[in-house]
Amino acid sequence: MDSAVAADPKYTAETEVVSVQTAELVKEIGIPPCPAVLVEFTAEANKEEPDFRRLSHLINKDVALAASVLKTINSPFYGLARKARTVHDAITLLGLRQTSRLIAGLLLRKAFASSKSPAMFEYWDSSAKIALVSGYLARELDAANLEEAHTFALFRDCGVPALLVRFTEYEQMLLETRNENEQRRCEMERAQFGFDHGLVGATLAQSWNLPQETWQAIRVHTEYAQPGFRDHPASARFTTLIAITLLAERLQRAHRGTLDPEAWAAEDQFVADVLGPVQDRLAPLDNDIKRILRQS
Repeated sequence: MDSAVAADPKYTAETEVVSVQTAELVKEIGIPPCPAVLVEFTAEANKEEPDFRRLSHLINKDVALAASVLKTINSPFYGLARKARTVHDAITLLGLRQTSRLIAGLLLRKAFASSKSPAMFEYWDSSAKIALVSGYLARELDAANLEEAHTFALFRDCGVPALLVRFTEYEQMLLETRNENEQRRCEMERAQFGFDHGLVGATLAQSWNLPQETWQAIRVHTEYAQPGFRDHPASARFTTLIAITLLAERLQRAHRGTLDPEAWAAEDQFVADVLGPVQDRLAPLDNDIKRILRQS
């Protein structure tokens, strides 16, 4: 393993959590606090004998959230054999862990609803499409759990809206890096702000009680080109999720006409190394992927 990687605190078991000093720094950005309904839902779900009636009540108190939960779980994305008629049905069908992830994803956009900038709109549009394609690819390529891939993709870049809200100049940076890969964008973020959107996003996801493997993957998701990244135990378990979302993003960029193959070469190589040759396996999925990208 490369010594530079071994020395990097992001890759050591002792500091897989966001450091206190850096966490305090990014908190100054104004990371939205974990929504009360998610706090209460997580606390109840973590009990030895969770009360499903109370869990249902927590969601039903927010009519818009309850409607979104039912609409989402009954969508073709989940492909469930039977429809959920109530929130209680939804929780039973999905399970507590997946329902918690679903709620967090639905509340994420609401947390930044005050911003109406074009860059914010483009971010949510791209993020939603990449997340849906990631979940679809995870299932169809039999590479990962659908819901885990979808949640990771949805929160992967959640540091971006936080930076958009905090720094007026960040919108111009997004425009300038529209065709760049995430490594290049992170380099520019660190040079200008002292941290990147991966750190901000990991802190948000951690404070929102997302599973540890999710926010840890968010923290290191831009480091895939580092020597030894795939070999280190602190990162190896994240590689499949990262590869799936990179593939989904490539397909989404190609769909909207912003893919620069030269700038995406490292990503293509990483996807091939992790998932193997994918072109032949993607061919039968092409129509479904295009439909997701058009409709989502």
